[in-house]
Formats: sequence, C-alpha cells, structure tokens
Amino acid sequence: MHDEKLFSAGRDPLRYIDARFEPVDPLFDADEPALSFFRRRKHRSSAAAAAAIAASLACGGRSQPGAPAPGAILVQLERGAAPPAGTAREDVGPPIVPLPSVSSDEEAPLLRVPIDPGADPAAAAAQAAGSAGVAFAEPIYVYPPRRVPNDPHYGDLWGLEKIGAPAAWTKTTGGRSVVVAVVDDGVALDHPDLAPNVWRNPSELEGNRQDDDLDGYVNDVNGWDFVDDDSDPAPAASGEERWHGTHVAGTIGAAGDNRIGVAGVSWKVSLMALRAIGQRGGRSDHLAKAIDFAAEHGARVINASWGGNGTSQVIANAIARANRKGVLFVAAAGNDSAASPSFPANLALDNIISVGATGPDDRLAAFSDRGAMVAAPGVGILSTTAPGRYASYDGTSMAAPHVAGIAALLWAVHPNATVAQVRKAIFASTVPVRGVQHGRVDAARALAALDQDTAPDTAALRLSRDELAFAVRYGRLPRAQTLTVHTEGGGSIPFTAAADAKWILLSKTEAETPARLSVRVDPVALAPGRNEAHVTFAVDGKAAATLTVAAQVGSVPLVSVQGDGCQLRDGAVHARAGAGCALASVDGDTAAVRWMLPDGAQVAGGRMYGQFVRRGEFQVMLSSDDGVTDALPVVIE
Repeated sequence: MHDEKLFSAGRDPLRYIDARFEPVDPLFDADEPALSFFRRRKHRSSAAAAAAIAASLACGGRSQPGAPAPGAILVQLERGAAPPAGTAREDVGPPIVPLPSVSSDEEAPLLRVPIDPGADPAAAAAQAAGSAGVAFAEPIYVYPPRRVPNDPHYGDLWGLEKIGAPAAWTKTTGGRSVVVAVVDDGVALDHPDLAPNVWRNPSELEGNRQDDDLDGYVNDVNGWDFVDDDSDPAPAASGEERWHGTHVAGTIGAAGDNRIGVAGVSWKVSLMALRAIGQRGGRSDHLAKAIDFAAEHGARVINASWGGNGTSQVIANAIARANRKGVLFVAAAGNDSAASPSFPANLALDNIISVGATGPDDRLAAFSDRGAMVAAPGVGILSTTAPGRYASYDGTSMAAPHVAGIAALLWAVHPNATVAQVRKAIFASTVPVRGVQHGRVDAARALAALDQDTAPDTAALRLSRDELAFAVRYGRLPRAQTLTVHTEGGGSIPFTAAADAKWILLSKTEAETPARLSVRVDPVALAPGRNEAHVTFAVDGKAAATLTVAAQVGSVPLVSVQGDGCQLRDGAVHARAGAGCALASVDGDTAAVRWMLPDGAQVAGGRMYGQFVRRGEFQVMLSSDDGVTDALPVVIE
C-alpha cells in the first residue's frame, strides 16, 4: 500500500442513571476527599521541562517532528527478495551481522539494518531504498506519548458522566473476553485497580521459561516489553514520566464496583500491556511490533496515545495489517492546536478513530488538534498512576482511552460485531462539538446504535498463512508451526477445524475468533516423499477457509539459501564477503528455531537474514527447545 492511500488530507447525551450501577469507587464520587499523598510531583523548572521534551520524554507540549533514532534503519523487502549487501571487513567485528525482521510472519521481511556510527539515518534510508528488491526504507522514528503536563489536581471522574457511561452500565459493565491493547510506556500490572483486569495469555504458562504458544515470545503472560525485549511490560523502574500508559489503562478499564480508587469506562476488560515507549520515546520498529503482537494475540482494540509529525510507513503498514484482522485502532489526535491530527491519527484507514480532547464545557481543549473524527474528555482526567496512586492528567492521550473503553463495552454486548459496525455506532453516538468531524462520543448512544445494526449474514474467516510446509528427517520430530484465525472485518464467531489426513495434528479443533493454533505432523503416519493434505475451517457447518499442509519425508538440506553471492554447496553456506543472505530452516517458519551465530549473537525464528561480512570459515548452530542442535558450516569468501 502506498503513502497516498494511507494518509488523508488535512443534542444532549442520554442519561438513564441507575444507582445500582454506580461504581463503589471513592474517587468516582466527587463528595469523597482526595488524599494528599496522591498528588503528583512538584512543577519542574522550564529548563528541565524543555530538556525532557527535547529528549522525547515529556508527554505533551508542542510535538517535535519524528526524530530518527541513530544506528539503524528499517528496510522493507519485496516478497522473495534477499537482504541488502553489507561492507566486507577484514579481521574485525562479527563475521555475520544479523538483520532482525520486525514484521509479522505473513508479511514480506521488514529488516532492521545497522548503519555506521554517526551516519545520517535519512541519507542511509534513501540509499537503501534504491537497492534491488527493496520496497521502501526509512529511518527508525521516535514518537512521544501525548499528555500535556499540568499542575496536579484531583476532581471527580467528570468524563465518565459526560460520555454517558452510567447509562451504558445499566446494560453492560464490560466483559473479560474483550481484549484492549495499551501500546504505551508500560502498565503497572500490580496496581490494585488494574490487576483484576490484566490480560492473561491463555496459551502461555507463567514462569516455565518456555515459549508455550510458539509465538517467539517466552513467558508473554500479560504482554511484552519491546523496549527491553522481555516479558515484563511494566513501566521503567525510575523516572517521573513513566505512568502514562498506566493512566491510559485506568481510563479504559480500572476495575469498577470494587471500593478501590477509580472506575474505567469498562469495569471488566482484559488489558494487554505492550511497552513500546522508552525514556526517549517510542521507536517505530518497537511500535510496529507491538501493534502486530496485539493483532496476533486477540486484541479487539489498540489504544495509541502517542504520535508526532513524522510519518512512518512501517507503523502505517502495521495498522493496515491490524485492519485486515479486524482490530480497531484508537489514536490520540495530538496536542499541538494544529488544524488537523498528526501521525498516526491522520491515516486514512478504515479501522482508525482519531480522538480530540474536550473539557467539561464540551468545547475542544485549546491544546487539542482540530479535525479529529471524534472528541472525548481530555482535561483533568483522574486515573491510575503508580501502584495505589492516582493523578489528573490533560491531553488527547486521556481522551483516546475513553473511546477505546466504549468500544470494549460495545464488543462485550455484541461480540460478533465488525470493526465497521463498532466504528459506525461510535460515530452515530456523538453530540456535536466544533472542531471535530462528528462530535463528542456517548457510550449509551453508541450501545443503542449498535443494538439496531445487524451483523452480517455470513462471516468469512481469514488465516494468517494459507500453507504450512514441513520437512521430516528420519529420526527427528518435526517442529510445530502456528497460525492465527480472524474474522474478516472483526467480530468473534465460533469455528471448527478438521484435517482430512490423520498425520495432521491440531492443537485445537474448536475455537472462537480471534484464535491462535499450532499444527504438527505425525512422522509415523507419513509416506516417503511428498505428502499433502488440508485443514478445513468451518462456521455453522459450512467451509469458510482452507489450510494446505505439506510434508516432505526424506533427506533434505538443513537450510535453503537465497541472495546474490550466497549458495549452499556440499552442506555448507558459501557467501561472498559483504553479501546479504537469507537462510531458511528446513523446519519452516517456526519460532522454536534458534540460530547461534559465530560471535554468540542469537536469532529466533525459522528464517535468518544477515550480512556476511568477514572472510573465514565459521559455524552457525541451529537449535530448538526440543534439545536438538545442528551445526551449519559457513564459508565467507
């Protein structure tokens, strides 16, 4: 998809309040006193604030253009293309420079390619874009979150009243089956008002140091930290500006009616914590990977309370992939008082809702960018921060989670609704506000609108992969491969999966979209040579999608090799010094494979992309969690 297709050009609410559905949360009630120790830090000096903004640490003010991160660029390959070449070296540095792929398995590789220290990322990307087999290249942009800093104060949760949440709660207070991903600077999972609603990966066992669901992330029980690349998506251990994502999460889904703190728009929800923003902001590669993770692990909504003036095709493509999987993307419009929203809220995609910020008077806040699709409360919003603490923040960052929370309520009542239907209902709910396209959202009106909209007569299933290929070597157990199943346009529907051959082993034969399942083959039941069979996915007894499964039995090379100056000879990889090579494991696209490079660096996944730069003879070790290791000779000439 090209840039011009992705980037766009620049009544009273219903109030049927039932006291039985008012949350028993001390800070929800304006009559309850605010505790003094909940107050935020003292106001920083202007010099300190300016330094923080310059470093992309501050959560507001006038946003800076997307600042390139040093040291690497992102290169999108065309499907089937080899990675770009590097520079040959003599007796210095690692012999193989890995090029990590940050795209989902179903897409052509998006590689993080290192550049020389001090090199200009924009110039390097422009040069790489002209290489054969490269679809596009761009710097790694850094985006800050979107809160406007203000003096701390405590008020009631006026925003929930304004959007008609109490009236909506007479019908639903949410459901744990609805997953909302918070792509931000982390979420305090141990906050007592958030802990009951933290997402739990149903396919992952906690603490066993195993990748149980074969997604490439070990122990991703509650989400993932893409900044530090570990399984703890909590905020940074120190720093004043580290509770942004926790504040956002509380507005979406702080537990309601629990006699603690505050209540979110959706009292019951599953909050998926994805930390992609570090102390210097959010890198575009980390943000894109977090978006892919959310879409592949069942999120119905992604909240994006971040952005900037720089546009990233990498992030735009990730949001487009989420669109194809039926995931709603709620984006803060920006805090620059600009005439139109900034990136990524300005993308012209059918799964995006851009959100401006309003005050209690239903007027757009002075700092809010104009032209957003909808508006929501974003001034003096009280929510969760440090564990056991609360604070009021301003910004379009605070407005967006009100909309994400409404979407969660809608899907709790109508799990089979599509993204288009939920989006339409939210737009139809709005009360007119100057400066936005539709108006200020209302939860009760949105529920009423969706009640009157009918679901599609038929639902098409979408598989992340149409074919799985296994290589079965004698005496070896083939490794499992995985795929995800989504409903076209979103929605949750039950389906069945049935194989037409006994040698295909499925992790589950019944599930509900979105779902993830693994596929194995039984080598005992296979005939020599090529075996091919199919898995049929059915809805209401009717075939909705088909997966082809192929298994080749016999002696096969350990890897296949692709790239100019790269070839496999006599069981060894031969590469011209400086060549960019793509190596694919015989076990297929499975996260269970680990590549140990000569310098000790490790790469996970069925494919390894690298620049073979230092002449000599080396070994690459291929291993997996089944304990089997193979040695692959490498000759760089």
